[in-house]
Amino acid sequence: MGGLLILALIGAYVWGAAKLFKQIDQYWAKALVVVAAILIPTADAVYGRIKLKQMCEAEGGLHVYRVVEGVEGFDDPRTAPYEDWITKYGYRVVEGDEINGKESRLSLLPDGSILRETGISPTSKYIYELDKGNPRDTYHRIESRVRVRDSGEILSRSINFRYAGGWFEGFVSGFYAAKGNAGNCGPIIYPVELITKTLKPIKQRPIGVRPQF
Repeated sequence: MGGLLILALIGAYVWGAAKLFKQIDQYWAKALVVVAAILIPTADAVYGRIKLKQMCEAEGGLHVYRVVEGVEGFDDPRTAPYEDWITKYGYRVVEGDEINGKESRLSLLPDGSILRETGISPTSKYIYELDKGNPRDTYHRIESRVRVRDSGEILSRSINFRYAGGWFEGFVSGFYAAKGNAGNCGPIIYPVELITKTLKPIKQRPIGVRPQF
């Protein structure tokens, strides 16, 4: 239903502009009508995309300020810790939050097995954070970062902006549940990339491989 209404409104707009165009005799005035008809729904969207590009160039993308070597593990409060952080990426300890809200920890034991503990107090020196910002903002800022828990030092961050579009694009998206996305700063930097480029784990032999004497 919303799509039909949008088409009807666009049709009425074009019809009104065409009618005004025919009623005007002067060529310069006709040209003004055409230019105005084009700019009214698009001018702010063009400017918005220029501003988005400037914001992305100034802040967007992946920024690693300091790489830490020999890291035991980290805390990711967004989700429950999963074993790939240990078996695939080489960390020894990973903390996070379970679905029931209890904090949990995965630890690599000397025999290569993995211990899961729940109801713990996180002790990791480093923490991954995600700031989703305000989705209603015209320029929706999303930042993920790795920081030192105690000092608050930001070791790295990834910033992206999502531009909702001009007034006409906002008007169209208003007929739907989600706010429009007319552009962003580029590919999403996933947590794995940000964390592994910032926190380098202690070197260890692959899980299940015995040392050679």
